[in-house]
Amino acid sequence: MIPRSRLPLNALRVFDAAARHGRFDKAAEELNITPGAVSRQIKALEADLGVRLFDRFNRAVRLTEAGQSLAGGVTDGLLRIEQAVGRVRARPDGPLVVSVLHSLAMKWLVPRLAEFYGQHPGAEILVAASDMPVDLSREADVAIRYGPGPYPGFRADRLLGGDLFPVCHPRLVEEGLRAPEDLARFTLLHDVNFLPDEPRWPHWLAMARVIGVDGERGQRFSNTYLQLEAALGGAGVVLAHRPYVIDDLRAGRLVRPFREAIPGPYAFWLLSLPERAEQPAVRRFRAWLTARSAADNALDIG
Repeated sequence: MIPRSRLPLNALRVFDAAARHGRFDKAAEELNITPGAVSRQIKALEADLGVRLFDRFNRAVRLTEAGQSLAGGVTDGLLRIEQAVGRVRARPDGPLVVSVLHSLAMKWLVPRLAEFYGQHPGAEILVAASDMPVDLSREADVAIRYGPGPYPGFRADRLLGGDLFPVCHPRLVEEGLRAPEDLARFTLLHDVNFLPDEPRWPHWLAMARVIGVDGERGQRFSNTYLQLEAALGGAGVVLAHRPYVIDDLRAGRLVRPFREAIPGPYAFWLLSLPERAEQPAVRRFRAWLTARSAADNALDIG
């Protein structure tokens, strides 16, 4: 095995380009060097290894058996090096990529971005809505996620609490939804993708000491946004997280028919890699987001 200190990395990079293109002039164009420089690097590599790597023709080259054996390993190795470097390289100037849960993006973050841009003219944000895990070393600069915290290995800033309470269209109150016991006559809306430890309707009903209401009946939806849209249409009553309904409650599109709220075990967090947490764009967004979250947490929403 050749010691790492003796690996001819530059020559191997030239060899990889020549092997992929099958021509020295095309490899030279890719690497921004002359065809002569490519030829010299290949000859030096062949001399170092003691084997012929290419059969030369008039304008093209073809890998020998030894060249084919080397090409697969070199291409794979260079790709792995590129991926490793990409994972740790600081993201160049450009939009701050914010990975955020779909429903939170639509119901809370996006409606507030005008305020951020007003405070920071010229700033750019790319909102990447996703409910899946995200690789902050490659796919995004920061992520807003819902969970228990504190997320070892990340800088984690708590944003919004996870308390839940019933909300509905004002028309349902006019139709007689005045006390928790009245829920027996109205449709309950459910998000089937709640986390395992999150309170659901049966938990809220038990906390409110409501008897005679089946907390499992009603309509079910695959995410929070859909059940909120159903509630906005008057289809029933939803057990909602505070940040998802702040704007609808303040605008009167939804109302809280009762004051009882049940604490949730989770919260919304802003996550970033420790080595990138103090980059100017990340620090600026974090400062605005935590201040905006604190203001919303303090709002009296009925």
